[in-house]
Amino acid sequence: MAKYKIGLDEVGRGPVAGPIVATAVFSMNSAEQKNILKQVRDSKLLSQKKREILNELIVENFLFSIKMIDNQVIDQRGIQVANILVMQEALSDLLKKIININHGEINIVADYVGAAKKYWPDTELEFFQHGESRHEEIAAASIIAKVFRDQLMTDWHKEFPLYNFDQHKGYGTKEHLRLIKKHGLCPLHRRSFLGKYLD
Repeated sequence: MAKYKIGLDEVGRGPVAGPIVATAVFSMNSAEQKNILKQVRDSKLLSQKKREILNELIVENFLFSIKMIDNQVIDQRGIQVANILVMQEALSDLLKKIININHGEINIVADYVGAAKKYWPDTELEFFQHGESRHEEIAAASIIAKVFRDQLMTDWHKEFPLYNFDQHKGYGTKEHLRLIKKHGLCPLHRRSFLGKYLD
């Protein structure tokens, strides 16, 4: 019986603006997929150019699902719950896509999320500390999620140019916080993260 793997990861937990994004990636262990997975690393450790090259390879050669939860839900439910929800949505969507594949055993692995079992007790997936360095499929998921979210924030820069989202992608850099202090909050900002900047 063939053994396949799904890797699951999220990006955007820490920013003060924009969504949290999760990706699930399905590997059938083909020779081509194995060759691509040998090249992947944690998305945070790759240059933007390398991430984009690998993203294209992964997108063209793997089944995957991307989901996001916006800043309003993060403010309403909290980042921890939003983190679990977006991962659940990505995994559920991917499982629907592969339901007709004559697959064997599927091992589902994800990057560690604190207290995940509290919010997701019935899942069969395994969580791993530093999962991107332990499972190539998790690293592949992190690359897709990172490239997708970065592009979203770059696109939103056109709508909200005062905040330079194309540069910091919503993270709380000194420059971003300076611009928030100067201009106030925009609809993309996570108000639960930025209480002292509220009117």
